[in-house]
Amino acid sequence: MSFGLLSDKLLRCRPLGVGAVLLAAVGCSSQHSEPAGGRTAAPRASALLASADLRLPIEEYLFSDAETGRVRQAQQTLIERCARRFGLTYEPVSADPPVGPRSVMDRRYGLTDAKLARADGYHLGDRDPRIQKTEEFEAPTGKMLTVLTGKPGDSGGDRVNGAEVPAGGCAGEAGRKLSEDGILGSSDAAQDLNGKSFSATKEDPRVLAVFRSWSRCMKDKGFSYPDPLTVMNDSRFQGQRSNPLEIRTAVADVACKGRVNLVGIWFAVEVGYQKSLIAENRKDLAPVLQGKRHQLEAADAVNSSG
Repeated sequence: MSFGLLSDKLLRCRPLGVGAVLLAAVGCSSQHSEPAGGRTAAPRASALLASADLRLPIEEYLFSDAETGRVRQAQQTLIERCARRFGLTYEPVSADPPVGPRSVMDRRYGLTDAKLARADGYHLGDRDPRIQKTEEFEAPTGKMLTVLTGKPGDSGGDRVNGAEVPAGGCAGEAGRKLSEDGILGSSDAAQDLNGKSFSATKEDPRVLAVFRSWSRCMKDKGFSYPDPLTVMNDSRFQGQRSNPLEIRTAVADVACKGRVNLVGIWFAVEVGYQKSLIAENRKDLAPVLQGKRHQLEAADAVNSSG
């Protein structure tokens, strides 16, 4: 009998949530702006709107979707090979179709794509998790459970078919082969700084000022919201599909962002925060970067071994 193992539970990746659909946040470079407590005038920001291709400085320390895919592929291969040692067949889990925002920056500052606003409002079209079908998963039991996770199944004990099960099972073994600490994916330290910078920007006077400008623009168009994150959480826009009011609101939202250069200002402010945070935490981040490189090199070696 063969089983699949949900790799999402093996790869630790904790995205930062923003809006009704949780949105991840990863990294970039742009003009420097001082953190709170320094200059409070709006930074000199280039006019920006669509945010999907922006990159914040912390991205260097985080795993992109493509990099996560490389590690995940190697992890699945190693688990399959390990299971074979016990005379068991493990079916690697195929990658799920892409869902959620198109990039880690796609909805960090709210909806920013005029075309998507006209088509789907605040929804994500075919990538929206709310309309995805959930495939049934046959959870491993017995010997397979023990081999994959190290937890006693129906077979009991630490040996299966005469062979000793490694600590944490084949999943644990795969993690240790790909990472020095056995933990795969972005580190807590980098994720925490990523979230810290975002939270700080929402209280920054320069960002709050552009929120007020955006809110006035929205009111002129007949919509009343204090900021562009609140509008995404409007309970009227949380159904399976978008509705006409949602689309009208989303179109106005994106237009107002462009009018006041909300994305350009917010992005420039956050770049400043992240540069300061990275400088302050460089000693802690050095091993994070080394660990990321180690995982990718190890994963590439497995993936190229056939």
